[in-house]
Amino acid sequence: KIAYESHILSDRQSVKHINKYTMKLSGLALIAAVAAGNYGANAFAFTGSNQPSTFGVYTCEESFTALNARPKKGKKVLGNVPASAGGFKKDITESEVRSLFSLWNDALATGDSKIVANRYANTAILLPTVSDVPRTDFGSIKDYFDSFLLKKPQGEILEGEIRIGDGWCQDAGIYEFTMGATGDKVKARYTYVYVYENGQWKIAHHHSSIMPEGIDVAKPITEGEVRGLFQLWNAALDTGDSATVANRYAKAGVLLPTVSDIPRTDYDSIKDYFDSFLLKKPQGEILESNVIVGTNWCQDAGIYEFTMGATGDKVKGRYSFIYMLEDGQWKIAHHHSSVMPE
Repeated sequence: KIAYESHILSDRQSVKHINKYTMKLSGLALIAAVAAGNYGANAFAFTGSNQPSTFGVYTCEESFTALNARPKKGKKVLGNVPASAGGFKKDITESEVRSLFSLWNDALATGDSKIVANRYANTAILLPTVSDVPRTDFGSIKDYFDSFLLKKPQGEILEGEIRIGDGWCQDAGIYEFTMGATGDKVKARYTYVYVYENGQWKIAHHHSSIMPEGIDVAKPITEGEVRGLFQLWNAALDTGDSATVANRYAKAGVLLPTVSDIPRTDYDSIKDYFDSFLLKKPQGEILESNVIVGTNWCQDAGIYEFTMGATGDKVKGRYSFIYMLEDGQWKIAHHHSSVMPE
């Protein structure tokens, strides 16, 4: 009996030991199953899932005033934090969205095209204001700003509308640039779409375009009308008034005259040349003409002949007129006149 009871007690202790061991294994298996179910094979990799997770405790803070912002210790975010373009979703306010433009504008002020290009996301697209070529990578974006930064631009947002999404935001409206190199002011329409990438808000899409109502795009002109522009200049000669002739030239027009070594590059110097030339009472006639028409510019080049009313002399010369559309009128941007070399 004693032996039998000892055997029963031993069996019970063994079962108790086995049950405790099994419970331990079951608990570990449950944890493994939960981990595998929530995260797959890579239990601690962020997958971008929008499902809530009790493991979601992150630390992430963005600086909106530094060009080279990096994630750093800050406010803890609990719960659902889906990944976005290589970083965590980052809440952002409308004022912070607007301040992203200031980061880009500050980058312009450095004059360094690399710093500007670094404000764009890895797969960004730039549709620039004054280039037909879409820029879709770092090299091509930098290339655009190599030229644009020579104008020393600084921008200001005049009006804009902001939209905020899940891991992205948009700012679209009208901005104005002051070109430090010339003092010119230029308005344009803009769209910025930002994404949160590697701990920073970056420009994923930037579309900038001219104000369409402020210019005449590709104003049509025929070859006959281009030749007719010479008649306007010739009629101005006939007035005998050097100011009237000088007004046929663009504001930044250049005149390389027939009988003066001095290039004339402004209104006063052009007028000065015609003060003397008009004393001969010249009237011109085109003998041979070759016309090229572009977008808001045209060219007429060939041979003309002047009859000097004061003496009756006739003088042939070679000519090039390049006209541009300025303030709604075709003006002479470049006029080169030379004697027949033979």
